Amino acid sequence: MEDDATALNTSLKNIVYKLDLNKLNAECQRWAFANGFVQYYFTQNDDLNNDSNVIPYPFTIYPSPYSRNEYEKACQIQYGINKLIHRLAIDINLMDSVFQNLIECDPFIRRLRNIYNHIQQLPYKNVAETCIIRTDYMLQQMNTLTDKTKLRLIEINTISIGLGAAAKLMHSWHKKFLTQIRPDLVSQLPENESHDIIIDTLFESWKIYNKPKAIILLIKTEREFNIGDQMLIEQGLLLRESSSSLLVKQVTFIDVCQNCSLNPEGILYFNDFEVAVVYYRSAYDPKHFYNEKIWQAYIMLESSRAIKCPSLRYHLAGMKCFQLALMNKTFLKEVFQENEQYIKDLQDITEEMFTIDQAVNDPLVLQRILDTPESFYLKQSREGGGNVYCGSKLKERIDQIITDKQSNRYFLMSRIYAPIYSSLIRSSITKNNENSLCEKEINGELGIFGSLISQNDTVIYERMGGSLFRSKPTINIEGGIASGQGFIDSILLV
Repeated sequence: MEDDATALNTSLKNIVYKLDLNKLNAECQRWAFANGFVQYYFTQNDDLNNDSNVIPYPFTIYPSPYSRNEYEKACQIQYGINKLIHRLAIDINLMDSVFQNLIECDPFIRRLRNIYNHIQQLPYKNVAETCIIRTDYMLQQMNTLTDKTKLRLIEINTISIGLGAAAKLMHSWHKKFLTQIRPDLVSQLPENESHDIIIDTLFESWKIYNKPKAIILLIKTEREFNIGDQMLIEQGLLLRESSSSLLVKQVTFIDVCQNCSLNPEGILYFNDFEVAVVYYRSAYDPKHFYNEKIWQAYIMLESSRAIKCPSLRYHLAGMKCFQLALMNKTFLKEVFQENEQYIKDLQDITEEMFTIDQAVNDPLVLQRILDTPESFYLKQSREGGGNVYCGSKLKERIDQIITDKQSNRYFLMSRIYAPIYSSLIRSSITKNNENSLCEKEINGELGIFGSLISQNDTVIYERMGGSLFRSKPTINIEGGIASGQGFIDSILLV
């Protein structure tokens, strides 16, 4: 498969280089702004009213090859991922069996866990609970005759699941572009319902609340870059049939502090509007809770009967420490009971991982860290991107973690070396007079979407499907879209 993929990728690149690249770049710009495929770019002197800081997302001109077998496997496994998240959320004892050590050393997790205890003492319950999930994978290159690549789990996300709308638009661009240059390949682009899953799940949550005049609150960050994706979600909700009375308000926690109230029955109001759904695109990072007023605003939201997406317990179920627990078959059996297929699926995609204590106390693992520190990722145990460490000073970093008594906040994972392709990138942010269109060596990360709504611990609505593919330069460990280091991409099945 890999030889075919490389040949196909080279063929696409060669076709593109025969085009008028200046004309292509201008077409990309027009398409992005016409479709809302845009983000906000913050500068040192940022001004939230400065439209010149609204720029297209960075993206690949043509899609990247991807194993059809591994893609279909990722889609199928999402059924088990949904069950894993729901099982963790409804069984607090099972969750605590993994959380216990992390709670002791992480003040953020400890506070969230204490808020959960507070919520359980309230005389009323949520109308329902909602969770939108994105499971992220990379392909590991293998050295066997039978398997060229193998699907490896990176993380499971349950809060602030971004770029679903942008991913569907990316699919549309690639479909349009392939129709122009290689129409025979269009059938190899899998349909992408990432945007629809998010819209449908939020809209179904609003209907379950069953108050036509109640609104949806989208809680965003104060320095929100992902404006296009969130606006497209709002527009998608408002375009749903029977949504004529629906109102979506995008607000920050500061807005919540100033305008929200909670009555004794647990009804949440934003000014005079009753709130049906609280959709979090914030609240996953300690930096979002920079003072006590923000915490109190969050507690008010979580203490209400409004349907949260995600509710606190679904948010907690997305912490990375549960990824480490997947190495334990006893844990998997507890989650999936007698469903051996789900157990086998999760074991099959789990990469080798170690706790810090295991790493330093196992002579063989410790020697591997000393000899090839670049072959490991150091990851934090709670949710949130931008916290992966890999490199020559790995042992020094581990020693510092142990000295600070923070071992339970981190774990080690064997590094994944994904297939590399040369692609033409449409960058949003350029430096040193670099052209907007440039060629880069990239590898990618696939996200598969799922969602569920539950009432009284029973799942009453469930969806699976849709994808987000993000590529990054191979020299980068992580590739942020906002910083311009990563690119929105899509997959071409081979």
